[in-house]
Amino acid sequence: MRGRTLRIVVSVLISAVFLAFAVRGVHWGEAFEALRSANYLYVLLMLPVTVWTLFIRAQRWRIFLQAVAVPPLRPLVSATNIGFMANMVLPLRIGEGVRPVLLSRRAKLPLSGGLASVLLERIFDMFTILFLFGVSASLVSVSDQVRKWGWMLSGLALAVAAVIVLIRLQERLALAIARRIADLLPARLGETAYGFAEGFVKALEMLDSPTAYLRAAAWSLYLWLAISLVYVLGFSAFHLDVPTLRGALVLTTLVAIAVSVPSAPGYIGAFQLGCVLGLKIFGVAESPALAFSLIVHLSQFVGVIGAGLYSLWTENISLREVEAAEQGDVPVA
Repeated sequence: MRGRTLRIVVSVLISAVFLAFAVRGVHWGEAFEALRSANYLYVLLMLPVTVWTLFIRAQRWRIFLQAVAVPPLRPLVSATNIGFMANMVLPLRIGEGVRPVLLSRRAKLPLSGGLASVLLERIFDMFTILFLFGVSASLVSVSDQVRKWGWMLSGLALAVAAVIVLIRLQERLALAIARRIADLLPARLGETAYGFAEGFVKALEMLDSPTAYLRAAAWSLYLWLAISLVYVLGFSAFHLDVPTLRGALVLTTLVAIAVSVPSAPGYIGAFQLGCVLGLKIFGVAESPALAFSLIVHLSQFVGVIGAGLYSLWTENISLREVEAAEQGDVPVA
């Protein structure tokens, strides 16, 4: 419990630091004026787009699970909605663990395979974001430092890809190494770690099918382009003179990188900093950029929370049960 409390404190401090950087140079009068003059019809349109991105995530998740099982779409949608809602209201990105736990208990799937599929999702997200980063960097003028970061991140992605391919080609060797590492850990923790390794190796079988691989890549690109539509609507809402395609790709990339850092519930601070830095590239001042970030963030918060509450209601689960299930305390009935 002490370690968890420490992680929560650190995550909140990270959010505070991000938020402090985001509000530097903000003139609050100008920010309030930007909020007052915004066209909130476009903000309302962000809500169904946000919910639609959750549905896309659920459909894509099924592809990553196909080596383990092919669950019905409904439990996938419910687990996705509740998991991302948990990320919004609970610390430490708890939703990443909630999703496979809920799916495992609702669809009777092995938990190790579900956890591994979530890791595989994040790897595909990383590849997609880096691809969009490369595209956006080629479309806009960026500093040499930013371009250097892009190359470094691309190198990291290639290294991860190489490790994944190696694991798939040398499955027995990978499991043998995992077994040795697990044996060095306390018995319960070691068995859990080895079970996850087995599930991850099993989930990687989907890479044996070129069709499944291409489908996963296509769905990942579709997902992140759908997410970028939220920023396009934000440009119109705040009357920002930002190139539609380039601006949306830049913000999608920078915000995704910013919120990947563990932070307070709802990615507070990280989201604002990503928006302010992205809009600054196109000459948007800090004040309207912060106003933009607050409203776009709020629309996503409302959309995700609404979808999550609906799924909690239909599945007859309480938020307390969700948090307890992630910690392995009680079963979710």
